[in-house]
Amino acid sequence: MKNIFVTGTDTGVGKTVISSGIAAYLSTRKGLDVGVMKPFESGIETTGERKCGDTWTLKEASGSEDTVNEINPYLFKAPLAPEAAAFLEKAVIDMERVTSAYNKLAARHDVVIVEGAGGLLVPITDGFFYADLIRVWNIPVIVASRLTLGTINHTLLTCGHLRSMGVKVIGVVLNDTEGENDIASQTNPAMLKKYLDVPLLGVFPHTPDLFKKGVDRERLADLFARNIDCSVFED
Repeated sequence: MKNIFVTGTDTGVGKTVISSGIAAYLSTRKGLDVGVMKPFESGIETTGERKCGDTWTLKEASGSEDTVNEINPYLFKAPLAPEAAAFLEKAVIDMERVTSAYNKLAARHDVVIVEGAGGLLVPITDGFFYADLIRVWNIPVIVASRLTLGTINHTLLTCGHLRSMGVKVIGVVLNDTEGENDIASQTNPAMLKKYLDVPLLGVFPHTPDLFKKGVDRERLADLFARNIDCSVFED
């Protein structure tokens, strides 16, 4: 398996946690040279050296020596979709630049973990969505989804859209973002197993302190290995 794109069913479902978990697992447990990419990051206002946000977390989790600018070609202040954020900042998104950055990372590393933003139909430029980026790059996908109420609809819609595009879906990872042991959280995994036509890889546990003191790669890899079916990464 060369590269993996981690998309989500929505914003706030824990794509960075899942992307970082994959990166930490593959680098520390499988001994791979792992690259990471966050093509577009928004909601970050920084001066000087950047040591915050999803891009920095991915870099730390993977052990990559790539710069944050190589990992993240476009950074926006407003917490919006790339198209909207670029419009506010009077920036022009050059997709050739983004693809060139991806190709350089892919040539440099054994595997590259790419993290999206929001979901598949978040617009990047006029009429061009994350789903289109995945299709153009021809990259297999892991879907990150929340464990709580609403996840069945969102997860099935996301996987169905990817299937209609002919995109390979490696599997779905549920993320226990809330830590609520309610009836929906208890029954959702079984319901998804029933209706998904791709593997449900597991539930990443509620871990609110995971990144509070930086990224502990060993702890992250251990949590991922103990809760997620990692056999899908053997191909």
